[in-house]
Amino acid sequence: MGLLLLVIGAAALSFIYKAPCYIPPLRIIGDVSNSYCLQSPNEIGKLEQISFQGTKYKAIKLSDIISKAEPVANPSQLYLAGLDGFTPAIKAAEIEDCYISFTHQNGWEAVNLKHPVSSNTKMLTEIVVVSDGSSGDFALNVIDTENNLVRVTPGQLLSRPLTRYFYPEGRAAVQNNGKDYESQVYTKRLVFKLSDVTPVKEGDNLLVMTEKGKYRMVDNSGYFEVRDNNISYLQPEDRTILEQVRGVILRPPAASIMDTYYDARHYLEGGDRLLVLVLDGLNYNQYSYAAANGYMPFLKRYGTAVKASGVYPPASNVGLAALLTGQAPEENGIVSEKDRQLKASSIFAEANRLSKKVLFLEAAPNRLDTEIQPLPVTDRNSDGNTDDDLYETALANLDKGYDLIMVRFHDIDETGQRYGEIARPTMQAISSLDNYLSKIISKWSGKVIITANQGSMSGKLVGAEAIFSNNNMFVPYWRIP
Repeated sequence: MGLLLLVIGAAALSFIYKAPCYIPPLRIIGDVSNSYCLQSPNEIGKLEQISFQGTKYKAIKLSDIISKAEPVANPSQLYLAGLDGFTPAIKAAEIEDCYISFTHQNGWEAVNLKHPVSSNTKMLTEIVVVSDGSSGDFALNVIDTENNLVRVTPGQLLSRPLTRYFYPEGRAAVQNNGKDYESQVYTKRLVFKLSDVTPVKEGDNLLVMTEKGKYRMVDNSGYFEVRDNNISYLQPEDRTILEQVRGVILRPPAASIMDTYYDARHYLEGGDRLLVLVLDGLNYNQYSYAAANGYMPFLKRYGTAVKASGVYPPASNVGLAALLTGQAPEENGIVSEKDRQLKASSIFAEANRLSKKVLFLEAAPNRLDTEIQPLPVTDRNSDGNTDDDLYETALANLDKGYDLIMVRFHDIDETGQRYGEIARPTMQAISSLDNYLSKIISKWSGKVIITANQGSMSGKLVGAEAIFSNNNMFVPYWRIP
């Protein structure tokens, strides 16, 4: 009987030992596309048998864990953060003999066979991937009207000192025995102020733009939060939260490409005829170079163009929708080059409401579904560009009684993509267009707006010419009486 009880007891102990225990999540965060939590040692392929200093482990290759997270750009450092705050860093290029194991005693544990033993973090809670920052469209980019100020990634921020901030989420109150009891709920967040990464003056305004097309003017009293692989803007006072911030314009200009809609509506409501000329792909720095070097003699007569901010992402479809509707991408529904259906009324709807006669000349395939159909213009002389064809078609229609004519030129953008934005062929395209504009405007009796659209060239820039940069986020804007 005693032997039977001993056997039963041993079996019970064996069951308890083998019973699954709680495995805390191991977070893979920072400069990765797929931030995730590792919940089990068996999630990523087959475990490998390794031995280190006389101890045997079943472990996962660290490189497999990082690969699943899909690093952006070029990973440079990995930070192995323990529960007690102990955090060694190792080079991302030197992890071929690095493993992660899980034991009941040490939790998630780094086992780095060739690194110093101090790199073998126990009770590991996070692996922070830090890139070299070469992927500008994944980073937070801060610019002003003259310079690129700073580019910093989520991983780089997570490797720096951040403020632990208790963000107010709500308040509750109950009454017991005639007495009121209250509780305030907070969430703990890792935040920084913009002044922590670049000089900011008191009273400076910020124009914040997100990956999903949100566009907000805010003051500098808010915070930026870093969480997993994302940077957000928080304003506790009015509870504004803007997720996936991609760029900030510090002290932004007063003008925007969205002014096109409001200026056009003002002119049409006042009974003026209006000609709107859109120059795809002409950014403000490119315009300044062309004007200074004699490629824009006609437009130079009207003085220096107003510097207007663009929208994010700086793609031609997104910019066109913004200037047609006067609304940011989030509000007008066009947040990528693939989107077609506007969710906001365009200036063409306003013209129809005012019973105006409208013509839209467009050489590219119909990219947006607007209230009117553009008149398609083709490369009739097969010379490889359509600006000359648009010019001739515009001239032929100036005296046809239209109240609003919009012409969208493309050759600057297309030539810039092929040769570079200040290359001689691109400057020649700008010069030709300047000549076309001179002849069109001289024959037009009415108001004129000339602006540029952030062309598709912007979306192809990488590295130092990041997608959100001083070079790509500003365009020239003219109002000609």
